[in-house]
This record gives sequence, structure tokens and C-alpha cells, in this order.
Amino acid sequence: MSQSTTVFLMRCSKSVCLFGLSAFFLLTACAGPVPIREADYPIDCKKDQPIKDLLRRGDIHRNVMMRDKPADNTLSEQWTQVRGIHGVRARICYQLVLDAKPDHPYTLLNMGFTHLVESTFPNLAPEAAEKSLVTATNYVQQALSARRLDSQATYYLGEIAARRGQCDKAVRIFNALLSSRWSYSQVYAWLGYCDERMKKPKEAREAYKRAAELANPIDVGEWARSRVR
Repeated sequence: MSQSTTVFLMRCSKSVCLFGLSAFFLLTACAGPVPIREADYPIDCKKDQPIKDLLRRGDIHRNVMMRDKPADNTLSEQWTQVRGIHGVRARICYQLVLDAKPDHPYTLLNMGFTHLVESTFPNLAPEAAEKSLVTATNYVQQALSARRLDSQATYYLGEIAARRGQCDKAVRIFNALLSSRWSYSQVYAWLGYCDERMKKPKEAREAYKRAAELANPIDVGEWARSRVR
């Protein structure tokens, strides 16, 4: 899957690491744009804040992290750095919630989601992306254990499996979701992707067509339609 496709599908995944951060901020030359400073994005979550406020602040950072394009005047080449900072800020807020409520499903799910988003960052080394996906899996599985059956968490496990090249596993997860009537375009789009990887062009085409027909969300439907033209 191309980088643009990966980023596109990641943006549509939710309808609803601290590791390696310094690498994002390392300047490789003196020339170029002014570097992004982590200090410009102060930590806004504290232990004594109410859980609802920690969650709200965590969600704000998570939502910025999800954007593949800046909404302000930040240069595009700096945007991955900004997204990385917001990802860390989101996890700081969420971790404070988990310190108080270790089995909080929503927080565990969003901890996993931020690692999943991080795995799609441009120019991220394959081993770093894999580490993010493994960490995401661990958090999502904890969320499932805490809340038992949850379709959104199950979907994330399917997407993670597909991104890790585990298409047999991903297909089983996605088909189980469809059997439970959790039917969204991104499920069929990922099924199409896996079918392509497994050399099943006819099945891939049918999956993309179904994603386009559902158009839920619309932008995933439009992307899927481009795959069957």
C-alpha cells in the first residue's frame, strides 16, 4: 500500500511512545526551517485534574495527531514532528487516567489508537512502525478484555493485522465484524487490500465495490471507487 493510501485509510479509521521521539526532532542540517521545539507545546495534564478533563485534553491532542495536514501555518515538513508531540501529550493525559483507573476501556483504546496512528507517520523506519503496531495491539486487547465485546476495538485489531501483513488474520476479523452487522466502508476497503495482497483480484474488486456502495464514511467510499475504475 502506498504511503498516501496508508495515511488516507488511517484518517478514516475512527468514526468514532514515548519511544524514539527524539528522532523526530533531530536536525540533520543547519539550514532549513526553524525546528519545532517540544517546549512550545507544554504539558497540560496534571495528576490532580478530574478524569473528565484529562480525557478531554487527551482527545484534543489525539485529534490533532490524526491530521495528516496542518490546519495552521506549520510547514508540511514539520508537521510530523508536531503530530508526534501531540501523540505524546495525548498519552500523558491518558496515562494519568489509567493510573487512577487501570481498566478504563475508552482510555486503553485511545492509547492503542495513538500508537496505531504513529505507525503511519511518513518516513518512519519499518522497525519503529512495527513496534508501534505491537504496542497498539497490546492496548487494544486490554480494552477488549475490560469491555469484552467491542466492535471498534475489534476493527482496530483487524487494521493492525492488515498493516503488519497478517492478512489471513485480518480477513477473519473483518468477516466476523461483517457477520455482526458492523458494516463500514473501511472494513471492505481493508478486505480489498488484503485480497490484493493474497492475489485474489476478483474478491478485491468486489470488496472495493462494496466499500464504494456503502460510502460510509464518504471519503473511504470515494477512495474505494477509484480502485475499481
